Amino acid sequence: MVMMSDSLIALLRDWHSVPVATVGADGMPNVAAKSITVRDPETVVWGELYRMQTHENLVQNPVASICVWEWAPPFTAYKVKGRVVIHRRDEVTASLDKSVWAGHTEEFAARIEDMTAVVLTVEEIYDQTPRLWGAGERIA
Repeated sequence: MVMMSDSLIALLRDWHSVPVATVGADGMPNVAAKSITVRDPETVVWGELYRMQTHENLVQNPVASICVWEWAPPFTAYKVKGRVVIHRRDEVTASLDKSVWAGHTEEFAARIEDMTAVVLTVEEIYDQTPRLWGAGERIA
């Protein structure tokens, strides 16, 4: 396992949703915004409210990548990759609070009862900061 730095954790906690990339069985990429929670320096968790393309991809190929960046210069950015485990109707899913579905309309509130939790264990971290040196390098 790889530990995320304090600065990366702070950046992830500042965002409500981050882009999550997965790959389907057909090799086609998929990206969707997910409301994440940093559980600890090695783990990111999000709820799958809809269980559509991202969920299907993770069932078939349990790996994902997330990206996060600062909105103001110097635009520090990171890519985090890892394996995932999907949880349903257990203590991990129950520990997700309503913040994971903030911003969804009231009609989707009922989905929280059938939501799955995705636990990403961090395996690789890359520098994605836009500059001539270091961009794209694995940093952890």
